Amino acid sequence: MARHFISYSAVDAGDFAVRIVDELAASRPVLNLWLDKRELKPGLDWDEQIGEAIKKCDSLLFVMSRDSVTPSSVCKREWTLALKYKKPVIPLRLHADAELPFRLEPRQYIDFSGEYAPALARLRRHLVWLTLPEGRLQTLRERLTDATRELPRAPEQDRPRLVEEIAELERQIERQQRSVEDPNATVPFVQVASSGDLDRTAQQPRRRHGDRVSGRAGPGEKAPASQPRAWEPEVLERARQDLAAYIGPMARVIVGRVAVSAPSLEKLYEILAAEIESPSDREKFLAARPR
Repeated sequence: MARHFISYSAVDAGDFAVRIVDELAASRPVLNLWLDKRELKPGLDWDEQIGEAIKKCDSLLFVMSRDSVTPSSVCKREWTLALKYKKPVIPLRLHADAELPFRLEPRQYIDFSGEYAPALARLRRHLVWLTLPEGRLQTLRERLTDATRELPRAPEQDRPRLVEEIAELERQIERQQRSVEDPNATVPFVQVASSGDLDRTAQQPRRRHGDRVSGRAGPGEKAPASQPRAWEPEVLERARQDLAAYIGPMARVIVGRVAVSAPSLEKLYEILAAEIESPSDREKFLAARPR
């Protein structure tokens, strides 16, 4: 399961960090965050524990508060380490006057300085999107950009490693691009997968609908009892358009993911409605379901 490290200042963002962690853990699908005050083990070096957590995380959420954006903040060490490990860094702006550090400026932040609920919904959708083919492709592109930027500035002894890393990233991007362009040729992600799982998936042979997990059914074999429902393209396109009116472009990937396991049109719309934050908007969405 994917896990995300949350970097924050205990000086002015401790309560906010706890709230984010608890609400994402209670969401659907469950999103797990690594929070130091809950994860650090007593008696062990806390620096090493934090470093290992960042190394293994799927992304780092950087809470931009007045204290965390100062040059002396410990948060700088955390997001710098995340960049070193080529992890996605997602800035969350808590205070309106907190400015992004220079090295993070190209990244778009999610603004929590205004209304909390829409910002949380956007963060949740983004973390889910990172596990889907399009999100995985974007993560690989960001890693390639960071590695390419780092190459001319790296010490001479580190450059061969970076050149090899860049070449491998380009190969992964090419494979992932094919997966995005031909989504029916891959097994859709139903649950949030870790980056390691996604890397292994990218290296496996592609499977088409009707294939068994352990291979294609041979002569005389029966197909598995549980098969994805064959939806009419027009039905799914209608669902995408209906949902997009409330959550935007993410509707396309969410409908594709949910359609794999939804047994009926009614259930499909019911599950999709959970992605809409406003209760009144959920009712409108459900009322628009084709009969």
